[in-house]
Amino acid sequence: MASVICERVIKIYRTGTTETVALRELSMNVREGEFRVIAGPSGSGKTTLLNCIGAIDVPDAGTIIVNGEDITKFDEKQRIEYRKRKVGFVFQLFNLVPYLTALENVELPMTAIGVPREERLKRAKELLRLVGLENKVNKTPYELSGGEQQRVAIAVALANDPPLILADEPTGELDFMTGRQIVRLFRDLHKELNKTIIMVTHDIAMATYADRISILRDGKILETVTPAEKDLATLLFTRADELISSLEEKRKKILEEIKKIEKDFRQGMISLDELVERYTQLKNELKRIESELKKLSI
Repeated sequence: MASVICERVIKIYRTGTTETVALRELSMNVREGEFRVIAGPSGSGKTTLLNCIGAIDVPDAGTIIVNGEDITKFDEKQRIEYRKRKVGFVFQLFNLVPYLTALENVELPMTAIGVPREERLKRAKELLRLVGLENKVNKTPYELSGGEQQRVAIAVALANDPPLILADEPTGELDFMTGRQIVRLFRDLHKELNKTIIMVTHDIAMATYADRISILRDGKILETVTPAEKDLATLLFTRADELISSLEEKRKKILEEIKKIEKDFRQGMISLDELVERYTQLKNELKRIESELKKLSI
C-alpha cells in the first residue's frame, strides 16, 4: 500500500507565448490502502494530476510525497525505476501490445525488471485468473472485447506488484454496464490485494464505488467527501446547464486561440512547426470538450 500527499502542486504547460495552468496549488492526501476517485469535468486537470503522481510529468512547483519519498526530486533514472516498480498505470485506451497474447502482455512489465520466465508465467496466469480471464490467456487484444481488454490492462498494471495503481478514465471507452463491472473489479482487487488506487473519471456513477471522492475543478481540489456524504446530483456542482455553460466557454476560448495562432502564422510571428504543434494540441482539447458536450446533450 502507498500513501500519497500532494502539497501546493502547480503544473503549467507552455507553448510559445501561451501558458495553460493545469494544476493550481493543488493539495490532497490519500491514505494507505484507500480507493480514491478524482472526479471532475473535461479539462479540470485530472489526467495531469495522475501524470504528476505517476512521475510521467514533473510539477513546476509543490511536492508529491509517495510513501515518504518526494518524487518531485527524482532524477530521470529514479523516475523510470519508480514507474517500473512502485506504480501501475491503467489507461482509457488499454495500451496493450496488439500482436502479443493476454499472457504475454502481462509478462511484459516483469520482463523489464528481470523476473525469471517461470516466475513470470506463473504470476501472469494468476493475475489473469484474478481478473476473470483464465480462459483467454492466449487471445490477442483483437480477439477480446473492450471490457476484456481493460481487464488485461489491469492485470498488466498489477504485474510488478506495485503498491499504487493509477487509473485514467478506465471506463471511458466502455458501455455503462461493462464500465460498472470494471469499477467493481477495481474495488474488489483493492480489498483483496491491499492496493492504494487513485482513479480519475468524469462519470459520477462510477465514482460511488470509491472510499472517498475528491472534486477537481480548474486545477484545484474543491472538496473531498465519501459517496454517502453528498447527493450524487450535486456532487460535481453539475446541473447540466452549469456544466454545459462551462464547457461552451472553454470551447469558445479554444476556437479563438486557433484563430489567433493562424493569424500569427500568416504574419510570420510563429513558425510552421509551432503552428502545427499548438494547433494539434488545441484540436485534441476541442475534440475532448465536444465529446463531453455530446454526452451531456443526450
